[in-house]
Amino acid sequence: MLIAFASSDGFTIDSHFASALKFEMYKFTGQPQGIIHTSLAAEDLNESVDKVNARINMLKECAIVYCTQIGGPAAAKLVQSGIHPLKVPEGTLIVDELNRMNKLMLSKKLPPWLRKKIEAVEGPVEP
Repeated sequence: MLIAFASSDGFTIDSHFASALKFEMYKFTGQPQGIIHTSLAAEDLNESVDKVNARINMLKECAIVYCTQIGGPAAAKLVQSGIHPLKVPEGTLIVDELNRMNKLMLSKKLPPWLRKKIEAVEGPVEP
């Protein structure tokens, strides 16, 4: 499962979805290597006429995207694209959210939205 974080510094979640110039992306592999990390920045995001669609297209493989703010229409477009938006306070550490998500994924008490995302990628999850 691929998760993106709107971050200008690579360490904290500090950007509004529609104005984020860079996303830190982490893939939970379920394998011994654990989490794979990449940074994704697109030079033309500010020049794009439709900033929301440009970002959605860039993040189309993600299951979840974290940001500090997101407008209602943008959130609806993300959900329609199969991406779950999560808002967190500015300055939230990416590593803290990764640890939290890892604990959730290892537990058998997943929130329904997360269970659905995991099952879409990996198949049925045991209750």
